[in-house]
Amino acid sequence: MLIRKLFKAEMAHSVPGAYTKRCHHLHGHSYKFELFLESVQPNSSQMVADFKAIKEMGINDFFDSFDHAVTIFEKDPLTPLIQKVNPERYMLVPFIPTAEMLAKACFVVCQAILNSGPKLSSEKDVYVEKVIVHETDTGYGVYSHADVEKDQFPPIAFNRWIFSDGIKKSWSRPDWHDKALKSLFNFSSRS
Repeated sequence: MLIRKLFKAEMAHSVPGAYTKRCHHLHGHSYKFELFLESVQPNSSQMVADFKAIKEMGINDFFDSFDHAVTIFEKDPLTPLIQKVNPERYMLVPFIPTAEMLAKACFVVCQAILNSGPKLSSEKDVYVEKVIVHETDTGYGVYSHADVEKDQFPPIAFNRWIFSDGIKKSWSRPDWHDKALKSLFNFSSRS
């Protein structure tokens, strides 16, 4: 059974080296993040997971981190200025924040949150099937379970993400971050 949860964010980014100069420089979009979760086992209420529980296990904090934030590549020439551009809400990431890479990042991080977070609605064997990141009404990137084995895009290296203090202060469940990091570390050390 498959369920979908939608998250929205107004976010600025830049895409160094992009074909379009408008994309190359700092600019913003109204993003939509579609998270698809799957399980063959129902919880005690005959659901994959309760939609509110999905938000409250840390997934909402993660997606809210993008809202009214600037997300840029750690090697972007703007990086030294980011605290002046948007001192309260910014993220530095070790990849260019395209729709494709954001879809991959959201897939990986949300799976880590599911693996490490509390089972708030007694969900069983729930996994991320896919994430769709709508950068515009007409363009989006998709990363799915089927992409994991053949993926040749850069790693998301979640351990190198820098969240501004303003973003971290807004998290209702601040432990989600450390638990997700630990889950990703434990997973990668097994492979």
